[in-house]
Amino acid sequence: TPGDILFIDSTHVAKTGSDVNYIFGEILPNLQTGVYIHIHDIFYPFEYLREWVLQGWAWNECYFLKAFLQYNQTFKIVLFNTFLEHRRPDWFRSHMPLCMKNLGGSIWLKKVRD
Repeated sequence: TPGDILFIDSTHVAKTGSDVNYIFGEILPNLQTGVYIHIHDIFYPFEYLREWVLQGWAWNECYFLKAFLQYNQTFKIVLFNTFLEHRRPDWFRSHMPLCMKNLGGSIWLKKVRD
């Protein structure tokens, strides 16, 4: 229903039979127009934290999402928190300093057409 929120915190890995493949191939295309989608653990510029990569977390969902959004007129980005933190670090340090300590990443999308 328009205005509903779908919160996605997946396995973060697109591979044969994965939840990520199902989400992007089956769920997102079938949402009604006006639904908001929150996808957890997505960082600007669609890249994972260096520490995570060094720890062996071989996630690839953000790359899948970037490809999904390119030339996609059906979904628009509503909020990309780490993009804002990247573009305005001084503002965030002075107004919302905890955002700069906990670099949690997420992106909010909205389905804008069928």
